[in-house]
Amino acid sequence: MERSTRQRRAIRETFLEAGRPLSPQEVLELAKRKVPSLGLATVYRTLKGLVEEGFLIPVVLPGEPPRYEPAG
Repeated sequence: MERSTRQRRAIRETFLEAGRPLSPQEVLELAKRKVPSLGLATVYRTLKGLVEEGFLIPVVLPGEPPRYEPAG
């Protein structure tokens, strides 16, 4: 179980507020409003953890980068 950090909470909230699948870059832009120091590497690491714990699922659209959405 990963610990809850400000960055992780901000990324979770970003998905819950967005209501649509998001790319890692979109997650970074939106979550930086809550945590200005957030970096892209942290976003990727957190997305991986959130997929592994079942909070997010990847959404694959042909010809586009992967996006993620809440599994619920």
